Amino acid sequence: MTDVWDEPAWERLRAELERWSPGAATLWWRDDDAGTASAAFDRLLALATTHGVPLALAVVPAWLDDAVADQIRAAPAGVRVLQHGYAHRNHEPPDPAGTRGKPAELGSARPPAVVLADLAAGWARLATMVPARLRPALVPPWNRIDPAIQAALPGAGYRILSTFGPRIDMSAGAGLRVLNAHVDPIQWRLGKRFGGASWTLDQLTTHLAERRRGRADATEPTGLLTHHRDLTPPAWVCLDELLGRLQAHPAVTLPALDGLLDGGRRAPVS
Repeated sequence: MTDVWDEPAWERLRAELERWSPGAATLWWRDDDAGTASAAFDRLLALATTHGVPLALAVVPAWLDDAVADQIRAAPAGVRVLQHGYAHRNHEPPDPAGTRGKPAELGSARPPAVVLADLAAGWARLATMVPARLRPALVPPWNRIDPAIQAALPGAGYRILSTFGPRIDMSAGAGLRVLNAHVDPIQWRLGKRFGGASWTLDQLTTHLAERRRGRADATEPTGLLTHHRDLTPPAWVCLDELLGRLQAHPAVTLPALDGLLDGGRRAPVS
């Protein structure tokens, strides 16, 4: 057993998959914090190409440069773009003890109208640079969003909200659907370190089992969340192995993202 791969953990996941009928174990892959050129981003696109896995890129509009936009436009057909806030900048004040508190870009520190104006500017930038790949889906930075801003999203044209954790309800309000991620290989509170293969695979096993037992929404695909900028060499090896094994298992389906993300295809207004 190593951080790179853990065969007993894979056997636990495989045993869970054996309980599913062919194609019924639906999964999807979201990668956050895209927008700047790097070797890690190149490697991310290469993995999606090698394994033929649909990839939802959560792109920070203010970060997106021409080189990355070119890469996205030339990426495999299964790559789609989700809007990842505007600049991935924390606007929340420190907590009363003077510590950072919980960061959020789409939190309550600013008036909703100001936040929505940022989002509209970000959408306009993405719509100009990667129009064919863009879908009306919002990923809040740090997976946090103020309820007032969330309530305004359908009026702004967004159709999908994606955060982290099992969804309680498919709907987040009239005209807005929830599609979350559930598995993260990084342990953020322990120095952003790779949690290891066992940690990652057991998260997959747990969410699939909860879906099968009716303790989580059985219709929500199990979402793998990565942050290519923060993956270590062992994490990349683990991800490569995992994608290959999932694609080869008859119970697993990684559906095309358009069916998951379009939600009516209305574009946010600018």
